[in-house]
Amino acid sequence: MSKCDNLHAIILASGEDRRLRPLTDVLDGVDLPKQFALIAGTGSLLQQTVTRYASLVPAKNMVVVVSSAFAGLARTQLRDWPGIEIIERPAECDAGLDLLLALGGVFSRSPDAHVLVTPADHYVPFPDDLVESVAAADQALDKAGVVLIGVADGQRRGRRAWIVPGRALGGGMFAVAGLVERASPVQSAELTASGALWNPSTVVARAEKLWYLAARHLPLQTEAVARHWAGRGSLAEALGKAGLDMPAADLSGALLRGAKDLATIAVRGSGWTDWISSEHVVDSIENPRELEQLLARVLRRQQAAGRTELHPPFPAIMRHATAA
Repeated sequence: MSKCDNLHAIILASGEDRRLRPLTDVLDGVDLPKQFALIAGTGSLLQQTVTRYASLVPAKNMVVVVSSAFAGLARTQLRDWPGIEIIERPAECDAGLDLLLALGGVFSRSPDAHVLVTPADHYVPFPDDLVESVAAADQALDKAGVVLIGVADGQRRGRRAWIVPGRALGGGMFAVAGLVERASPVQSAELTASGALWNPSTVVARAEKLWYLAARHLPLQTEAVARHWAGRGSLAEALGKAGLDMPAADLSGALLRGAKDLATIAVRGSGWTDWISSEHVVDSIENPRELEQLLARVLRRQQAAGRTELHPPFPAIMRHATAA
């Protein structure tokens, strides 16, 4: 697939989700946020995210946002893509500012850019339809200001954010009739039955459109980031002048709330999941060879630690190992 020359990727990798700690502790002997862990597939989830979109987005158009604590590790993992820009989120700033921080940089350099915004900690073992959907969304931005990528199938454990499709727009896209945040398990089941799509916080949009939405709903945060990219002091200084401490800029909530021209496109057959537990990891891996390799790594590490049986936090791993 040819590259989309005007498409930039903003990859959000500063989260510190530790729900996989029992697994990462066993595999690597260190507590890592899941985007940096080597679990399944080739490379870490961060590396897989970059690889996934490399066919669409030149490395020079990719921006990865990381926390300062893991900036060194991110640079090591991304050394095969020397053109990628790595932005360190200041320690005094909330992770909710990551999108605005990266978007401000892209918009200041390329006001007419299109942007793909995506988290770096999701597992997508079969990404072909996803990549094609992102390319289609990029081409459709003359019809819709923001296109949300929705997941129509795959691992739904823990899903709480949903996209409700509305009228058909053609080309496999639909208008967004509504966004549901923090759905209960009962609501999630009802939404699934009605054809709603899981919202993995992945969007394609014009940078100008997202910046406009930010300025409308988060004016102080946007002004602080604009001052930073204009060279009028550090981000911390800009935040201080705006009277802000740790601002947040939630994509699905604050930025997209009230937007009138949202569209969505469904991804199918990708196996897309966000891995909410060690057991969920094992249950989600469909490739027998990858699962076998993961189980073998866990067993070797457990045996090296002097254990003859798998550690209790892994009932699913024990089930698979027994079945094997």
